[in-house]
Amino acid sequence: MTLNRSNHHQLLLNAIINPGVLAQYNHTEWELILRLARKVKLLGFLAVELDKRKLLDTVPVRAANQLRSSLIRARKQQQLAFWELNRINWALKSIQVPIIVLKGVAYRLTELPTAEGRFFVDLDILVPKGDLDQVEKTLLKEGWKHREISAYDEHYYRAWSHEIPALIHQERETEIDIHHTISPITSKIKIDSCLLIDAAVVSQSGHKILNPTDMVLHCAVNLFQNNDLADNLRDLLDLHDQLQYFASQDSAFWDKLIERANQLRLARPLYYGMQYSRLIFQTVIPENIEQHLIQKPSLILQLIMQQLVPLALFPLHPDKASKRAQFARFLLYIRSHWIRMPFYLLIPHLLYKTLLRFKPGK
Repeated sequence: MTLNRSNHHQLLLNAIINPGVLAQYNHTEWELILRLARKVKLLGFLAVELDKRKLLDTVPVRAANQLRSSLIRARKQQQLAFWELNRINWALKSIQVPIIVLKGVAYRLTELPTAEGRFFVDLDILVPKGDLDQVEKTLLKEGWKHREISAYDEHYYRAWSHEIPALIHQERETEIDIHHTISPITSKIKIDSCLLIDAAVVSQSGHKILNPTDMVLHCAVNLFQNNDLADNLRDLLDLHDQLQYFASQDSAFWDKLIERANQLRLARPLYYGMQYSRLIFQTVIPENIEQHLIQKPSLILQLIMQQLVPLALFPLHPDKASKRAQFARFLLYIRSHWIRMPFYLLIPHLLYKTLLRFKPGK
């Protein structure tokens, strides 16, 4: 499998894989790379990588200023997210509910290399479904509140989603997403979240996080099951980072990952994750190990995804967006809904979303 990249895709990919080349970019290339990296939330990552190499002073001043600013912003967001986690633990300490930290904050707790400059939009946690109502009521009592949403969206979260409507603190306005599983309950993939919670590990800071194999699988599920892949290059970089890091820490990691994916019936999203991590970021993955996965996508599906996925993951050119890439994103948007919802729910849902585009607020 080969990757056909546009010039602006190659420009961004070179910067991610080998950040040292950024010192050689001219002003025009920097103007474009800043816009592309901002679109896929990787400005902080590039800033960290250049700072590690002591190259920030070698790039154009305007670019260096934006990168330093993005790094300050990333660190501030991370500080806010960790304080919110502290407050959640304080608020829930009386009810003795296991709280599993997910996504970006968990990546920092794991000390994954690419997490240092990551932007945190919110804080994600996982709690047992049976404790969800108690957790929600406790947080509402202690100063958090729900954002105002429509009755339809309220029903969507409560009946079909893998999380409840987001909560924000009334003073700090930091958003938290409380999950009871890692994939929509209407999707074909049924995940026993008790298996994830029971296998969770404790980080050096004392917070519970998913174990390495489950963290990788959750990342793959977010990419290829829960989202439409548009501009999700950062999430694939997270997956690449996890695969490389955990494999370096445990010689049996790959066998454990395959076994766990088959156990949780997450073979297909992991298959796609390994395929595109290897293709785009040159991730070192044992040859043919994915053949041990059950429920792999068919050859036809693989060929179709090969044409669509890279076009969606990479950002559109800000001045001359490719029609082909836009069409690929549209098809993957439809796919993301198709695999998350049965047909009898999907059609009314898409009709509702379409009507909102033409009559917002109605």
